[in-house]
Amino acid sequence: MENDPINLGPRKTAAKNLAKKLIKDTKISEAPVSLQTIIEHLQSTYTISVQRVNFPTEVSGLLVKCKEVDGEYYTIGFNENHPWCRRRFTIAHEIGHLLFGHVCKKGQKDETDDEKEADAFAGELLIPTILIKKDFGKIKKVPELSKLYRVSAEALTIKLMDARLL
Repeated sequence: MENDPINLGPRKTAAKNLAKKLIKDTKISEAPVSLQTIIEHLQSTYTISVQRVNFPTEVSGLLVKCKEVDGEYYTIGFNENHPWCRRRFTIAHEIGHLLFGHVCKKGQKDETDDEKEADAFAGELLIPTILIKKDFGKIKKVPELSKLYRVSAEALTIKLMDARLL
């Protein structure tokens, strides 16, 4: 698929399916998707916190996994200096890394597929296909829809193209 913004085949499908399952499990049925609801749901399985961090501009966020004698915990850090819609995407992206078990390893050179997989997950989580198809039928303007979904116009446009609505 040449026009596919994230061409991962089975990994992209798995990422979208995992996001769809999370949306279904949390009973989210309208935009915007509540990341607080998602995180609270994940806290039944993971010890996880989300923190604002004063990162340099080029760093959007990160996922840190800490191991202790009695278990492990995770922290998602997001760049507090980025626009809110970017922060939401970053948090969703890092949740994708968590759920797929992506871990940075010393000397790892190519993590592009993991990043694209996390992007596909974040796109489906924040802009669920089932919801955008319904909402795009009512609201045809990207700026209005991006405001409703609390995502950037760029992220929404990618999703609309991916869902073959544009």
